[in-house]
Amino acid sequence: MYNAIKKYAPILFISTAIVSVLNYFSYQAIIQITQAQTNTVPTKLILEIITTILIHIIALSAVPLTLSAKNRTLTSYVALITLGAIYTTYMTGINAAGPTIAIVAFCYLAFYGYSKAKGIYNYYRTK
Repeated sequence: MYNAIKKYAPILFISTAIVSVLNYFSYQAIIQITQAQTNTVPTKLILEIITTILIHIIALSAVPLTLSAKNRTLTSYVALITLGAIYTTYMTGINAAGPTIAIVAFCYLAFYGYSKAKGIYNYYRTK
């Protein structure tokens, strides 16, 4: 049980934070308008916001949770960050996906270069 919580909780927490913050800013104007008109927030609007947030959390975290279940934790976090950037682009219109993919590609190339340099260093060290 503890291993499952340790495996899945960070992914769910990060995806919940991304979705909640972006939906808060998305619905903020609508909530303020309805509060000004009726002095309260209608239950229908609250239920719409909650269901939207839950559906988006499920959509955002489905692939990373599947990868994490197959013990590919690093890949699941990379997928979560990439999907979070795509979701940010979808919700706000700010292009976050391009820089995120470029950063992930750069990190992969840096890790590959580090691995090769380490191998070369160990090869010459043993000679």
